[in-house]
Amino acid sequence: MRANLDLADVNAAHTYPMPAGGGKYPQSHGEAPRSPLAQELRPAGKSAPERAAPFSPRQLQLLGALGICFADALEARLAAFRNGSDIAAELVAAGLMTERRYADCLARQLGLRFEPIGPQDRILDAAAMLGRSPPRMAKVCNDRLDGRIFACPTIESLDRFARYLAMRPEMRAMIRITRHTDVARAIDRQTMTERYLAARLSLSADRPRSSARLAIEPLQAALCLGAVLFACLAAFHAPDLALTLAHGAATLFFAACLAIRVPAALMRPDAPARDLPAPGVLEVGWQGVPVYSILVALHHETAMVPKLVAALDALDWPKTRLDVKLVCEADDEGTAEAVARAIAGRPHFSLVLVPPGEPRTKPKALNHALPLAHGEFLVLYDAEDEPDPGQLREAYHRFRTGPDNLACLQAPLVVTNGEAHWLSALFALEYAALFRRILPWLARQGFPLSLGGTSNHFVRERLVAVGGWDSHNVTEDADLGLRLSRAGYRVATITRPTFEHAPERWHVWHRQRTRWMKGWFVTYLLHMRQPLLLLDQLGARAMATFQLMFLGMIVSAFAHPIFLAVLLVQLGAVALGLADLSDLGALVLVDMFNIVAAYGLFMALSSAGLSADERKRLRGAYPMLPAYWVLLAFASLRALIQLLIAPHKWEKTPHGLDSRANSADPRYRIEPVFSVWPDGLSASLGGNTQRPVAVRSGPSPEGGPSPA
Repeated sequence: MRANLDLADVNAAHTYPMPAGGGKYPQSHGEAPRSPLAQELRPAGKSAPERAAPFSPRQLQLLGALGICFADALEARLAAFRNGSDIAAELVAAGLMTERRYADCLARQLGLRFEPIGPQDRILDAAAMLGRSPPRMAKVCNDRLDGRIFACPTIESLDRFARYLAMRPEMRAMIRITRHTDVARAIDRQTMTERYLAARLSLSADRPRSSARLAIEPLQAALCLGAVLFACLAAFHAPDLALTLAHGAATLFFAACLAIRVPAALMRPDAPARDLPAPGVLEVGWQGVPVYSILVALHHETAMVPKLVAALDALDWPKTRLDVKLVCEADDEGTAEAVARAIAGRPHFSLVLVPPGEPRTKPKALNHALPLAHGEFLVLYDAEDEPDPGQLREAYHRFRTGPDNLACLQAPLVVTNGEAHWLSALFALEYAALFRRILPWLARQGFPLSLGGTSNHFVRERLVAVGGWDSHNVTEDADLGLRLSRAGYRVATITRPTFEHAPERWHVWHRQRTRWMKGWFVTYLLHMRQPLLLLDQLGARAMATFQLMFLGMIVSAFAHPIFLAVLLVQLGAVALGLADLSDLGALVLVDMFNIVAAYGLFMALSSAGLSADERKRLRGAYPMLPAYWVLLAFASLRALIQLLIAPHKWEKTPHGLDSRANSADPRYRIEPVFSVWPDGLSASLGGNTQRPVAVRSGPSPEGGPSPA
């Protein structure tokens, strides 16, 4: 921390009041004081004598016991005022002390005991604390009906807390000092069952027709079966007429799907965000920096954890105003251990464990953790993500300056390993077309967006208002984007990207696309259960766009190889002299135009979304586009089969070595991580032995071997 502080500035800052409220969105975190002790812990305004100096004698004594120099204390005090946090939190975030050391020194100075909240201690009314910042005081009761109060006072409230103890000495036997993170863990532990049951049911509990728990309704199944039977009868009794009508309808629909993408290829791209405001400066009235929650669901991702934590730690947002939750399945011990090791000493990170059980889906894990998040804003990332450090600041700026009904922002996803394999190259081109051209154009028009599975920024209260994620939908992102639009909210895009790796192995790509296509089938059927209601909620233009974008993507996955095969057969017959060009019908010519236009439009969209350097590196993959779309058709056929027999099956996409084409690539090599013997064990062996023990594996933040 800087030592050259202006004391006048600090003293001036110290005299400012701390008004509540303000801002475009209501602040939901925090709890009104309900007892005299809570009033003592509340960061209230100072009296005139207390404003005379930056620290009281008691505060200086505590800082001295902690080994904090005066300059660092002043810097932390100024940061706490600027961010809306507290001095101790800023000192911990700066690495100048730990939460445990602070709690120990605080307890000794106050003459109280330090004690974590134990598993047998039940916080009174813990469910009411969900969605809020963990309180500074928790009343608990154990099986013996012993009541205690666990407190974690701030340095700012130290004098008031000491005065309270002097006035009420009988309370010393009941009060314990604990860490703020211990209170958060206790709330997590105590509400786990309630949150898990709610996450398992999610939308199906209160809005069954909005949930994919029932993938296909009986009426939809009957209509689909009737359509198949009608097509079979028509093909049997009038094959030529039926084929011509079906061919013509499919050709026209395919052409319409292409036409709606043309404006996206021609539009002027969004200018990259520059000169972003600092966090907190757009608040109405003084209220500090809003808390930003980050959720990441991890499953069998041991190797990705160190790199993920490093990427999230690099985000340009005050660490004391971050609420990062890494969500793991409770029976995935390897990933949970890797997370616990990586986040040690980072109180803004926390590990959330999800009890094992069906459905084993990412949205269920996110729904389980969502009530613990207390930020005004919330962003979702994946295990392999490396978000641009300024992404939170851009999203904050858009939320504060955007329309009043803005609920979600989608950041672009950029594939960084496109040159490694032709599959990842076409994946990169596909993402460039989607996230840098199509979705921004849809957002400008106010149309529904099919969100990507990561880098979705939300106003948390609005995410909760629409029910969170559907735990039974394997493409919960696409469904959520549509539900937000149906609820009257706007979904927009930002420009700061998230970098990630695409699969380089066919079997990994194939399983991932199967899950995506199956989820899109389910999502389309889900939102078409009540088409008239959907039309009323979206409007005619948005409804038509939804059909052309969503249904068009599903149908074209099957139609493209059929059209391509028909075209190749017709042209082959002409080439072999079995037919003449004049024998080709009008539909075949339209098919030829559609096929050429599809390839050309994909190239135009993706090329327009790429930088000059990306175009140079990826343009060699375009000749493989027909094969890529044929593979997509196979994945879609497999998805259709799974839709009938396993609609909720989540095929996990592995990252790291499992998805790389070259398993010997040193960038992805995994080495053991070593630690010293557990505390006290070396002494029992006699002496200061520091023998290393291999505890787990994982890459270094730079992606290479982990240091011993």
